[in-house]
Amino acid sequence: MNDYFSKLFKYNDWANKTVVKFLQSHNINNQDILSLLSHIVLAEQIWMVRMQKGNYEKLDFWKQLSLEECEKLIEENFSIYFSFIGKLNEKDFKRIVHYKNSKGIDFSNTIEDILTHLSHHSSYHRAQIARDLRKLGYQPAITDYIAFIRG
Repeated sequence: MNDYFSKLFKYNDWANKTVVKFLQSHNINNQDILSLLSHIVLAEQIWMVRMQKGNYEKLDFWKQLSLEECEKLIEENFSIYFSFIGKLNEKDFKRIVHYKNSKGIDFSNTIEDILTHLSHHSSYHRAQIARDLRKLGYQPAITDYIAFIRG
């Protein structure tokens, strides 16, 4: 499972960086797009704090970051996740994490399910970014998993 999730988070890192590079190269500073990108990277950060049983209750999933702050957090998140995943054994992936969601409701999920969720969550919001870019008249960068695999 380590190999699978390591590859998935390498893809996620590549896709997030691809979005950042596109926004930088086209000088796009749209607040709706930055909100979505901020949400992606902040959610990754908050979920890691949850999995490590840290205090996440004052962290904000929807805090507005600059493009530069997003870029920095993408780097940090990847480093943390890649290291975290590399240290997990098969039993660890089944470990239950207890947490409160952003509305204060208690939930419990396995690390495997949380990591899977994060991958899908990021892809979902990158698709929203692509939609918003199209509305602004741009042809967004391709961030599909298969494009990453093709190299």
